[in-house]
Amino acid sequence: MCIYVFIQLVMTKEMTAFRIEPEIMDGLRHVKDRDGVPLSVQVDRALRAWLKKKGVPAMNPKTASRNVGKRSTRRTK
Repeated sequence: MCIYVFIQLVMTKEMTAFRIEPEIMDGLRHVKDRDGVPLSVQVDRALRAWLKKKGVPAMNPKTASRNVGKRSTRRTK
């Protein structure tokens, strides 16, 4: 008997590019090395906090949706 599990992750983030001062990048890398927080997560958190401070509503971060389907098959002779 074989069991197959399929997981599909849906990414809802938009790819973009920014120019950031070297000192800020050094700080972000330091936090990544020390705490293991990816740069994109640090930037996302900082921007959400800044928008909140400015009174601009930002939607809550969406978690990646998981579609898990199980299918069992039986081999026949």
